[in-house]
Amino acid sequence: VGVVYNNARIALSERSWELMSLRVLGLSRNEVFKILAGEMLAQILLALPLGWLLGYGFAIFLVKMMANETVDFPVVIQKPSFAYASLIVLVSALLSTWIIKRRLDQSDLVMALKVRE
Repeated sequence: VGVVYNNARIALSERSWELMSLRVLGLSRNEVFKILAGEMLAQILLALPLGWLLGYGFAIFLVKMMANETVDFPVVIQKPSFAYASLIVLVSALLSTWIIKRRLDQSDLVMALKVRE
């Protein structure tokens, strides 16, 4: 949850000048939000399958590192575990985009355009 929210906040703060420039050029708040939300959605949809593979590989690695001559643990990860983890990520993404939408709606165009790093 923290990673998804932090990624959303960083994306907003890094792109605030560009997003506010789009607002000045005539795009609506919703159109600017769709750009930011689309980027977040693409990142999450690309990261989920990669996270599944890396998580499974990490679980196998940990079990192999704990194995010795007397104890051998099997790696048992069921499909609902992947679905549950993905659901948590998607719900946190929805909450994060809602918070970012509120911040985007409350942003001041003039102040955002004055601050150029």
